[in-house]
Amino acid sequence: MKNRITKIISILLVCLTVGAMAASCGGDPVTTENETTAKETAETTAKETEKDTSDTETEPVTDTVTETETEPQTETEKETETEPETETETEKETETEPETETETETETETETSHTHAFGEWKVTKQPTCTEKGSEERRCEGCNEIEIRDVAATGHKAVTDKAEAATCTKDGKTEGSHCSVCGAVLKAQTTIKAKGHTFGAWVVTREATETKDGIETRTCTVCGVNETRTLKYTGEKTAKPEILGLTMTAGDRVLIYGSAEPGSIIRTELGGSKMENKSKDKYFYIEMGIGSVSELKVTAQAGGKAESDVVKTTVNPSTLPGGGNVWGGRDSRLFYMPTINFLISNRADSGVMNSLNSQVGYITNKTIKDIQSLTGKKTKLIYVVIPDPATAYYQEHFPYVQNSVQDPSTSYMEAFLTAVNGKNSDVYGIDLMPTMRAHKDEFIYFSTDTHYTELGAYYAYLEIMKTVRKDNPGVKIRTVENGDYTVEYKDVPGGDMCGMAGIGMNEIVPFFVANFSDTGSYYVSKRNDGIKSAGFGPSNWQRDSSINSSNPTAYFLADSYGCYILPFIGANFSKVWTNEGVLWNYRLDRNILQTNKPDYVILLICQRNIGGNFMGNVISEFSMSLS
Repeated sequence: MKNRITKIISILLVCLTVGAMAASCGGDPVTTENETTAKETAETTAKETEKDTSDTETEPVTDTVTETETEPQTETEKETETEPETETETEKETETEPETETETETETETETSHTHAFGEWKVTKQPTCTEKGSEERRCEGCNEIEIRDVAATGHKAVTDKAEAATCTKDGKTEGSHCSVCGAVLKAQTTIKAKGHTFGAWVVTREATETKDGIETRTCTVCGVNETRTLKYTGEKTAKPEILGLTMTAGDRVLIYGSAEPGSIIRTELGGSKMENKSKDKYFYIEMGIGSVSELKVTAQAGGKAESDVVKTTVNPSTLPGGGNVWGGRDSRLFYMPTINFLISNRADSGVMNSLNSQVGYITNKTIKDIQSLTGKKTKLIYVVIPDPATAYYQEHFPYVQNSVQDPSTSYMEAFLTAVNGKNSDVYGIDLMPTMRAHKDEFIYFSTDTHYTELGAYYAYLEIMKTVRKDNPGVKIRTVENGDYTVEYKDVPGGDMCGMAGIGMNEIVPFFVANFSDTGSYYVSKRNDGIKSAGFGPSNWQRDSSINSSNPTAYFLADSYGCYILPFIGANFSKVWTNEGVLWNYRLDRNILQTNKPDYVILLICQRNIGGNFMGNVISEFSMSLS
């Protein structure tokens, strides 16, 4: 209230001052809008004061003056004496206030005159099942922004149906989850499988002297049947015989023994059980062993009951070690270094590109050099024999298969793919399909790193099929035609026996020729009197009685050439070899120029195909005429 009074007094003083100034000027003053307002305010205030005075009984003016002269100064009067200085400040404020008030009024009028024109609401944060989102809109005129929340959407429940437990499968209680965010709203709990409730065993087929019987029982809940074998009541298989034990790589034991031919051999060692087939009368079985364990072996021949158990104690620390031999299924043994070969020699895209480039040398240079020396369209045949570890890839145990990739991507396959189709006078024979087709026959030794004469026979037939592409009338000697008789003999084992540190025998097929031109050209590798394939004399030359019109051949090979050489010699009209016959891969210019063979044949095993073209058998052969 005091401030208000002070302000009114200040306005009155301003008006009086303005009036005095106007009178002193002797003319009509120029009244500003602010001054007029101040004057009107002063007049209004004066009239109100006069009215208040007339309504109130007061003493004469003189009395008032007298009192003023005699009474002491009050605090109010003291303040009045100092007001001139205050008035000056008030005047300054008064002079500026109208301008400020005018600006404020103008701004208010401007703000009030604009009406927002907001656009559509736009989502700036999507709401989720559990969290709110937000959206905003803008004024098109002033870009003013309004923001508001968007409520969380809440979960959308989907029922997870209950599943009843069965005899073999766990069940679940009913539950639910959100179909939007996947949150589990009601967890399902597991109801354990009940297990079968079997009835009594019932004989469904009686055992006989030659055949097992069968017993069956049925689950009363789900109806599933379970069977078990009733053993023969007749003759038992003879007890197997354990002939030798040795350690292989990876702390595994090789069990060598004999049984009735074609038996199923069941072994148990340290809690581990296996079932394998014997290879004719012998079995070669590899099993893991950690410490001293009891070995149990039984055999069961066709049409007979299982044999009695043979037991022996196996102590790994007392057995010889054959680190270069490892076993497979059904009495198969393999050469350990081959696993490293199969792991490291993978034909990726880089190898394929390299081989394609290298094969270009063979198809553009080697064959032309050969034909230049023979003066005719001599053909070049590459024959690659798959290693037993590749041919019997499926017969490896899982611990080997997990290390060795499928051999279809080996250097061998890559090389043959690159060779074929590049030149009509150059062939590459892939024997993998042939060996796989006959894998259940005795095509490879179990105790040796090579194929048998039976394996060589199948390879020879594939060579002659290729020769017939150019010579449809060529005669081929075969078992079916009576040209050969196959005999199976029990002979000492091959090179892996020494590697394993144990002497083993095996049953091996041998071919006996039923024609006259075999003679001394069959040189036995063995000292057992068996006429079989052999290494042959130096600079071996063979004249066949088969047909003088059959083509001639210049033959070069590694040790796999040993068992195939008699077949080649008996089916080409003439055959020539290098000094020593085997392991000499360089082409002889004199043989080419003098004998002019129709075919040049290089036969090698898979291991002699390498990625380094400049340092393997293929390069030694192909570049020997350069």
